[in-house]
Parts: sequence; structure tokens; C-alpha cells
Amino acid sequence: MRILGEFQRKDGAVERRFTGAERKMIRNLATGLADVMATADDPGDDDPVLRRLLPDAVPGDEEASAEFRAATRERLAASKAEGAQRVVADLEAAPGGVVRLDDEVAVVWAKALGDLRIALAERVGFDNVQKATSPQGLMYAWLTWLQGSLVEVLDAS
Repeated sequence: MRILGEFQRKDGAVERRFTGAERKMIRNLATGLADVMATADDPGDDDPVLRRLLPDAVPGDEEASAEFRAATRERLAASKAEGAQRVVADLEAAPGGVVRLDDEVAVVWAKALGDLRIALAERVGFDNVQKATSPQGLMYAWLTWLQGSLVEVLDAS
């Protein structure tokens, strides 16, 4: 396994070695995402990350959107927070930085990496990687590549 390499399938698991800096960066993003998702039930919270990750179901129809929010928002926010927390836990428990995932957990990771990308893009105010030349933009591009690497491994099985 190469450092900074793609996810690979090895002995029936999906794995990748993460450097200390990579683990710290993902841990910070994921912890922040979990914290934001914990505020999802606050009707006064107008956080742009919440608006993006938990959008209105029927834009322009507040009544239908409110009904949908009441039925799904708490469960969806909890699922996103749990995914982010799972990523953090797996990174912290990784011997030598090597994360080994079964396919079910790898899907959780793929979803969580997508949520991290969206949250980062919303926080720094860009909507595509071509506009992203800052360190945050490079981080976004790396997360996009990392998620793609994971999806490719899952898709090949």
C-alpha cells in the first residue's frame, strides 16, 4: 500500500494508508460536520451547511417542505453525523494509519466523504474545483479524488 495512494482491495477488505496530516484534516472536518448536524433540529439555525446537506424537499412550498423536514430531518442529520463519527473512529483506530473497511462500512465512508466535500465547499464559498486554488480548494479536490477512489474500488467488486 502506498502512502497517499488510492483505496485498494486487499484480502477482501478495502484499505488505504492515511498520513497523520490526512487523518487530522479529515478528523477536523468530520467532527465539525457532526457538530453542525447536532444543531439540525433548531428551527432558528440557518447554517448554510445545513441548508445544503438537508435541503427543502419542495422548494417554494414551505408547507410541504416543513412536513418533509418534520418527518425526516432528525433521522437524516443523525445518519450524517454517525457517518462522520464513524470515519473519525476508524481513522483513530487505524494501526499505522491503515484503515481497513468491509464493503458496508466503505459505503458509509463514501457518503461521509461526500458530505465533507459539500460542507467544505459551502463554508469556503465555492461551487466547483476550478474556482478553488486556495488550500481549502486543494483539500476539496483531494477529498473528491479520495471519494472517487473509494467508489471505484466498491464499483469493481
